[in-house]
Amino acid sequence: MRTLLVAAAAFALITAGASAGTAETAHAAAGRAHASAAWRCARDVCLRVSEVPERRDAHGCNHKVCINVVGNASGYTTSGYYSGSNRFYGHINVWGPGMRVEGKDSAYPGVAGKGRGTGQTCAEGWELDNGRYTSVGLPCEDVS
Repeated sequence: MRTLLVAAAAFALITAGASAGTAETAHAAAGRAHASAAWRCARDVCLRVSEVPERRDAHGCNHKVCINVVGNASGYTTSGYYSGSNRFYGHINVWGPGMRVEGKDSAYPGVAGKGRGTGQTCAEGWELDNGRYTSVGLPCEDVS
């Protein structure tokens, strides 16, 4: 049984005002990275048909923070990182079913953690400015 994995056209979603042409560029790059899967794009969203039914990868961004999830409920990895040109000084925490990792303050914040179970996994960025932390993004994805 084949499973559809929805992969947001990463570059299209990170860049404000993304267009269908941008999605096609992201599709071409993704196709090179995943030569074994068939990609179909419509506007800002690409679908990948995979031979591995249990794998459910996801990617998304919210303000200055992006999340990448690889795997499924029997074992997944969540990575949280700053979104391209929206770099900030601070840290990112990631959590989800069976996992919680607190990142360290850095000019290039990012952290990853491994977990198991169904539910939601998230990455939250915290920018440090004048001794105070401010949340700068909270993208989440479902794990099933």
